[in-house]
Amino acid sequence: MDHLAKQSNALNSEASLRSGSLSASLSNQDHQQYRQLIFSILTHLTDSQLTIVEGKHRRIFGEDNAPLKGQITIHDSSFFKDMIFNGSIGAAEAYIDAKWSSPNLTALIQIMARNQTQLDQIESKTRWISSIKNWWLRRQNLNSETGSKRNILAHYDIGNELYQRFLDPSMLYSSAIYSQETADLAAAQQYKMQLICQRLELQPTDSVIEIGTGWGGLAIYMAQHIGCHVTTTTISDAQFDYAQQQVKQWGLEDKITLLKQDYRLLEGQYDKLVSIEMIEAVGHEYLPTFFTQCSQLLKPSGKMLLQSITIADSRYHQYRQNVDFIQKYIFPGGCLPSIAEMSKHIATSTDMVVDEIQDIGLHYARTLNDWNQAFQSSWSELEQLGYKQEFKRLWQFYLCYCEGAFMERVISTHHVMARKPRYMSPNDASILDY
Repeated sequence: MDHLAKQSNALNSEASLRSGSLSASLSNQDHQQYRQLIFSILTHLTDSQLTIVEGKHRRIFGEDNAPLKGQITIHDSSFFKDMIFNGSIGAAEAYIDAKWSSPNLTALIQIMARNQTQLDQIESKTRWISSIKNWWLRRQNLNSETGSKRNILAHYDIGNELYQRFLDPSMLYSSAIYSQETADLAAAQQYKMQLICQRLELQPTDSVIEIGTGWGGLAIYMAQHIGCHVTTTTISDAQFDYAQQQVKQWGLEDKITLLKQDYRLLEGQYDKLVSIEMIEAVGHEYLPTFFTQCSQLLKPSGKMLLQSITIADSRYHQYRQNVDFIQKYIFPGGCLPSIAEMSKHIATSTDMVVDEIQDIGLHYARTLNDWNQAFQSSWSELEQLGYKQEFKRLWQFYLCYCEGAFMERVISTHHVMARKPRYMSPNDASILDY
């Protein structure tokens, strides 16, 4: 259980650093100063209502009749200092340290997202400090070949037993797609894979390259349901071992070639390329390299489908200059692309044409809710495996943080389909049959 020791040590180290910064105890006057500054900003909340409970005191901010309501219960008044000096990351760290709690964390995240302009005033007070930290963290987490391996291991190699407790049986760690017939997570993930195959117009004779194996669920689905050959790569040791076992268990060694290789080192040409929520680990600096490689891996008649978490075009430049909670604690080196940024690199780094873009962002909110419920219901088992309360709060915040962001459409998820110049679908061929 080395991964648990590393995770626990990392959280304890961060907590020690944070508590160390408070070694010179703050006076009540200091606490009151930070509290009043935050309260003065919260008076401008719109389209929501926030209740802050601290001991016997209760303060209500925002609009009385707002349909979106949230509550924070303060357990340690140093929370206010954390917010002033570290903004949203400070709030997340204070939650991990049990300085505050909320009966509905997702609703609280929605309020924060809905009032981002007002809350930015908190972070602006100490932006010069955070800009130095952000620069250092970005440099540390660059997605070179070595850096990518380190960053991927930091999230995906913290125990397959963790992911098995909250993912569906096919172990898909990406947004599902729900329909009226797919009420549960497992069915929605199967439906998502079916749609991916349809959108790729996948044929039994196709050769497929998958960048980002995950735990092998999509490659296995394609091999079993379509009958095509899939070459798939991951740089996660834990995912590779699990996928290898699954491929052998299903007797698909002749249909699936499993690689442990950085995408930059892949060779050959394929009919179809698929990559599901891997591009977020590429990094801004390497997007041209990624799309150039995708194009080179496709035959002149090839087609590509990416599933990507995305950020709004208008926010991309500012977003990539900063480091948020997800980048610091969950996905080091992560960077959400925007639709415009991906389209730009497809246009300038490849000979491909964007064929279609589908928004599936709200499906991710529901997926995260399903994951969170499964995570909570499995916690007693995870605790017996050695996962600590700090880890539980970290992941609670992560799952609710993302769910709230998708619900408020601060971020979304898209299927981006692009084709090479000579790609011809069955429908295209019928048009030319004259």
